[in-house]
Amino acid sequence: MPALNDDVLLRIASFCDIDTIVALMCTSKEVNKLVTRHEKSIVRDAVELYTGGDSSLFPSSGAINSSHNVEREYLYPKTYDILNELKTRTTRTETLLSPGQPLGSKVDSIFSTHGSFLDLPQIERDLLMARLKETCKLVDRLGDCAADVMSMWMQPATNGNSNQELDADEAMLKIHDIQLAYIRSLSPLDLAYLFHLLTWAGQAYAAANPALMDDVDCWERLLAFKEAILRQGTIMLWAVFEPPKIKKNANCTEDTTRRKPTTELARFAETCIRHIMEEIRIYQSTEPSQNRLPPSLHMTMVKSFVEKTGRPSTRHAMEMERLILNHIRVD
Repeated sequence: MPALNDDVLLRIASFCDIDTIVALMCTSKEVNKLVTRHEKSIVRDAVELYTGGDSSLFPSSGAINSSHNVEREYLYPKTYDILNELKTRTTRTETLLSPGQPLGSKVDSIFSTHGSFLDLPQIERDLLMARLKETCKLVDRLGDCAADVMSMWMQPATNGNSNQELDADEAMLKIHDIQLAYIRSLSPLDLAYLFHLLTWAGQAYAAANPALMDDVDCWERLLAFKEAILRQGTIMLWAVFEPPKIKKNANCTEDTTRRKPTTELARFAETCIRHIMEEIRIYQSTEPSQNRLPPSLHMTMVKSFVEKTGRPSTRHAMEMERLILNHIRVD
C-alpha cells in the first residue's frame, strides 16, 4: 500500500482526538516527526472543528484551563494538552446528558411530564439535546475566562511598561468582569439555552439531594450551584453528577448500596457553592447603596435577555421556552 503524503496525513490528524494522534505518532519515526512539527496547525484545525467555526466558543488567546483536577492548570495555546482537555470535556458532556444520569434523566423527563416540552417529536428532542451539548461548550468558555486573564499577564511588555500581576482578589474581579461582558454579548437564543441548562441542572441537583428541600438555605444553595456552573464551567456539573464507581461483589453483581465517596472534585464544588452562598448572604444583608459586590452572572444572564428582547422580566422563563421551541421546531 503506498504511503500517504504529508498533506493528507496532516489533514487526517486534524480530525483525530488526542489518543488517535498518539497512536498515529507511533506508526513510524517519520510520522512522529511530522505530527510533532505541525502540532500548532493540527491543534488549530481541531479547535475549529470543536467550535464548529464559532470563534466565540474559544478564547482568542488559544489558552484554556484544564479540568482534570481542582488546580485548573493553564494550558498553553496550540498544544496537544488542549486536545486532551477538549476530549475530556466532550466525553464528560456526553456522559452527563446520557440516559440514566441525573442531568440526562432530568432533561428526558421534560418530554413526558408537563409543560411546553411535553410530547415533542423525537427529531425535536434530538435537536434540543444537541443544542444543550453546544451550550455546555458555552459554559466552558465562561470558565476559560480565567485563562484570558492569565494570558494577559503573559503578554510581553510594550511601550516601556511591564505587566504587573494582579493579586488574587483583583484577578477574581477581572475574571468576573470578562465573564459579565461575555454573557452580555450572547444572543437571546444562547441566553435561553443557557438559562434552561442551568434550571434543569438545578432541578437534577435538588432531586439528587432530597434533604436539600428541608434546608432553610435551599434557595440560596440552588442559586449558588447555578452561579458556580457559570463561573467554573462544566467541571462543576461533573463534580456533582459524576457517576459513582460501583464495585462488584463476590458474585460479580453491582453493589448499588455502596455510597459514592467524597472526591477532591466534589469537595471543590462544595467549597465553590459555600463561597457563593456567603456572597448571597452579604448581598441580602447590605443596603443597595452600600453594596460593593459585582452583579452575579446568573442575574446578568436574565437581565440581558430581558433587555435584548424587550419582554417583561416576570415572563422571561416563558419567553425563553418559546424561543427554544421555535428554534427546534421541525415543520
